[in-house]
Amino acid sequence: MIKVNRYFIPYILVLMIIGFREKLLISFVVVFFHEIIHYIVARCLGFTGFDIEILPIGTVLKLKDVEEATPMEDLIISLSAPLVNLIMAAIFYKLNVRYSIKLFNLFFQCNLVIGSFNLIPAYPLDGGRILRDLINFKFIYKVANKITVYVSIIIGSILILYYIFLFFVGVKNINLGIISLFIIMASLKERERIVYLIMGDIIKKKYKFKKRGYIENKSMSVFYKNDLIYVLGIVEKNKYNIFFVLDDNMKVMDIIYEEEIIEALKLYGNITLEQLMEIEDRNEI
Repeated sequence: MIKVNRYFIPYILVLMIIGFREKLLISFVVVFFHEIIHYIVARCLGFTGFDIEILPIGTVLKLKDVEEATPMEDLIISLSAPLVNLIMAAIFYKLNVRYSIKLFNLFFQCNLVIGSFNLIPAYPLDGGRILRDLINFKFIYKVANKITVYVSIIIGSILILYYIFLFFVGVKNINLGIISLFIIMASLKERERIVYLIMGDIIKKKYKFKKRGYIENKSMSVFYKNDLIYVLGIVEKNKYNIFFVLDDNMKVMDIIYEEEIIEALKLYGNITLEQLMEIEDRNEI
């Protein structure tokens, strides 16, 4: 399904008014090709179903089950399209040098800009996912996502300050201003959805386990005074999480599984592990 973002049409009208008619069509052809590369690579890795949303800064491919990808799979999907853009830029550069055709030069410029731009480590660009995946190799998903969000917001803020600086020196770059706002908005949205993403991942794991026939385990020891939201925040995505609840002396008080955390949140709200164990003890009597 192809969706058009509500800001897309006004943005296109502004670009046409200020004289970007010539490169507009070629830019969106290259961007659409960029997303198709993501789709082909994702299909090769076994992911299915997609939506394409057309945004003011380009297009975004949303795969139905891409959030189930491992860090390595997501890294391959995210890197594929920018790398292909840079390869195409090199090809069109060679063609333009040899034949000196304006169309080749435009395709060279668009592929170079789009490929390089998407490697910026900020949401919702491919570079944001690439940075998160690289960090996720060493840290849990929540930490990797949190670091990436902060980096993304910093980059967006720097771009806004640069846009303001250019404005005051007489250079009006509306693209830069819009891109800066989208980066910050996407970063804030990503920060808000992390808990829901983890909860959704826990719910889907049963189906993923039945489909693949196996799932990697992750065991962690947690302090019994921690609350359920805290524990949910350290759940490792795409792994089955088992928590050993420890007391002040680091002795095991109980073993709690990830689905019990979700069920307890539904029934009792954000209580502590200590309170949850007390409730379970009363129910056993």
